[in-house]
Amino acid sequence: MISGRTATWVSKLIVLVMAFSPAVMVSGQSPTARGVGGGLPDAVSLSPPSIVPSIGSSPGTLAPSEFSNQDPQIIGGRARGGAGRIPKKLLKTGQVTKPATANAMNPLDLPSALPDSATKPPSDTSLGIPLESFVSDEGPADGLTLDAALARLLTANLDLLALTYEINQADADILTAGLRANPLIYGDTQFIPYGAYNSARPLGPTEYDFSITHPLDLSHKRKSRVDVARAAKSTIEAQFRDAARRQVGNLYRTFVDLQSARIEVMSAQSAVRNQEQVVSRARLGLKDRDEVARLEAQLEKARDALDDAEHSFEDVRDSLGLLLNMTPPEVDKLQPKGTLRNVAPLPNSLEDLTRLALANRPDLVASRRGIGRAQLEVKLARANRFDDVFLFYDPITYQDNRSSHQPSGRSWSTGLTIPLPLYNRNQGNIARAQHNVTQTQVETTAIERRITTEVRVAEREYRSSQQTLRRAEQTILPRAREARIKTLADFAAGKLQLSDYFDRLNEQDDAAKAYREALIRHRRSMLDMNTTLGVRLLP
Repeated sequence: MISGRTATWVSKLIVLVMAFSPAVMVSGQSPTARGVGGGLPDAVSLSPPSIVPSIGSSPGTLAPSEFSNQDPQIIGGRARGGAGRIPKKLLKTGQVTKPATANAMNPLDLPSALPDSATKPPSDTSLGIPLESFVSDEGPADGLTLDAALARLLTANLDLLALTYEINQADADILTAGLRANPLIYGDTQFIPYGAYNSARPLGPTEYDFSITHPLDLSHKRKSRVDVARAAKSTIEAQFRDAARRQVGNLYRTFVDLQSARIEVMSAQSAVRNQEQVVSRARLGLKDRDEVARLEAQLEKARDALDDAEHSFEDVRDSLGLLLNMTPPEVDKLQPKGTLRNVAPLPNSLEDLTRLALANRPDLVASRRGIGRAQLEVKLARANRFDDVFLFYDPITYQDNRSSHQPSGRSWSTGLTIPLPLYNRNQGNIARAQHNVTQTQVETTAIERRITTEVRVAEREYRSSQQTLRRAEQTILPRAREARIKTLADFAAGKLQLSDYFDRLNEQDDAAKAYREALIRHRRSMLDMNTTLGVRLLP
């Protein structure tokens, strides 16, 4: 223990400084891996954090697509491994408020505003956990909001822009399918003599023919081709909307990651400032150089944590800039605007959410349209059983009778060429198209079940993250507040050594970190719910 009036005065000064330091131990006590610390659950690369949108193979088509298939992973929930974990030493049996039942609402409307008591986070600045100043900080006034990011994504994202040309190509396919077969023009000369015709060689006379042959589509193959091409375009449009939905999901996750990284930078900066004040005062008052050296080591760790937090923020910012097609100068100025604490009740039951997803998910809409396209493929295959009938018309046949000193003759003729479907009636392609209908129906059923599972996972994660957040606000933080007050009082009274004091602060600061992680997790669950439903149900 440090003795003497000077040491006592310095100890009390340290207590006061540490009491108002924003989670010094959270960011400063241990090095944080880039992309992992600061509440970020996953490492962030320069590529979009999930699936690069692609239209994928078109449902109901008989020919394989040039594009990669859609990722079959379930996207409804998030991993619970790190977010919202509660320190064991602070977790005790307590009463947790049961989530209130939400009223039904129009799925196209945003939820109504919550009461003020439900939207304001608990104030804990008196204990050195500045939740209002960091977690509830909405960012700079000229920052990028989520709505503005969504608007830019849908107009500037290069991946989506590239996929719009698939719709243009589908229009070209409709044009190609509607083109008619070209007529044929034929001309010939017959009975051309070797020399001249005479009574000894009474062949001829020489004949000149000119005819026009026009194919007749009596089985309506052209109409069937146009129907298939139009159904293909309708399916591609739904697939494009699904690609946009998945890219919006990428934006949701990246935007929350950027908000979380910004909070970590702010917390780490404040931790460094307060730790520098502690070290500066300790150098003036403490005689034990080992204790001073330990405080200096803690300061270096806090600076390392700040460096990692800043690099993580830059990584996530670059990722968001890539999604929004921003230039490097724009990315360097990018700051998120909006609070992470956006708690809203889920306005529908699980059954209503499932029905909402089954009615709005564009990948399911595309698959259902694919069934119609596959049925039109069967109709086209049956129309292809019969080849075109060729009608020919010979407007003039000229017979040269000059060799026999008779008047030349003129005539016309017409006829039909009808192919007989005796052997090839397109049996194989018809059977293949019929099997394709069944296959597309099975795939649609599989998508429906996958969506149902995704909704269940998303709804479970939403309820779980909401419960974790409420437990942190109603149980964990109050107990952490009491434990911190007791720790500060014991240290000021000289009952704790500096090492024990730091250990206790580490345990109590875990509560603040758990609260931030619970907020991030619940915010992600809200946005993941929107992505899963295909409708922006939650703000």
